[in-house]
Amino acid sequence: MAPRVTFMGLGPMGLAMSENLLRYGDIEKPLVLYNRTREKAEAHSSRLGNCQVADSVANAVLFSDIIWLCLQDQKAIEETFQKILSTDIRGKLFVDSSTTSPEMVDSIAQRVSDGGGHFVAVPVMGGPPLAISRSLTCIASGDSKSVDTIRPYLEGVVGSNIVDLSGENPGAALLLKLMGNFLIMATIETVAEAHAFAETCGIGTKNMDKLMAAVFPRPPHALYNHQMLSGECFSGKPLVEVSKALLLTGRVMELAQKHGASVKIYEIAREHLKFVKDHEGPDADITAIYGAVRVESGLPFRPSRE
Repeated sequence: MAPRVTFMGLGPMGLAMSENLLRYGDIEKPLVLYNRTREKAEAHSSRLGNCQVADSVANAVLFSDIIWLCLQDQKAIEETFQKILSTDIRGKLFVDSSTTSPEMVDSIAQRVSDGGGHFVAVPVMGGPPLAISRSLTCIASGDSKSVDTIRPYLEGVVGSNIVDLSGENPGAALLLKLMGNFLIMATIETVAEAHAFAETCGIGTKNMDKLMAAVFPRPPHALYNHQMLSGECFSGKPLVEVSKALLLTGRVMELAQKHGASVKIYEIAREHLKFVKDHEGPDADITAIYGAVRVESGLPFRPSRE
């Protein structure tokens, strides 16, 4: 029998992931939705169909076997789990794709276990466009049985691949996601510097684009390359707002400093994020780093359209 599923947290990522769970996952209908702003859940339910909107955290948890969370910040996570843990959670599986810290997720996982429930951390790599296209990378950690339970809803449903940390503490997935953010920022910085270098040398961004397409034809390079050369990094809907990126990169820098790791390219990328925030505002796109690199290279922040 297919499980009854609740999805809690309907930000841009939650909207896409819950829709894909409903459309592509083997779950019992209706999908239960909960959001602190009820109107958002109602609108999402009306658009999708086969959904039921819960009017409280307790009711969202009550009849479901799997409760999937994708919350925006640690305060929301703590407040939500305080309400969850006041209910009967015996036998229920909690899947957390929220933005939090390794220490916090391990603490919550222990409290869930003490209450008779099960817990899997599934942070994801990739922004809303990849969530919509089911192209997220899912990092899953927790006890092996619980990870196996959720596995059918990861690859091919909310994501395209899984980094399997079965048997490790849930916090391990969050720690690895921080490492993943290092890779993302290094990639954005590399693509930005490559295009600025090509322009200053005279070979031009069109030719660099050809090389990028040949050597790095797939995301993430291809995604960031498109954002920069199309101008969407300056005027389109942000992949990730620079203000949010600065918060996350701050955590990564704290981790690197704590353990004495050398992350020079990451430090440079973070300084470029600060430049973008000062130049374009907190809601600018993360890939507008391209403009900061251009300025350092003696070019205007925004390229002229060729």
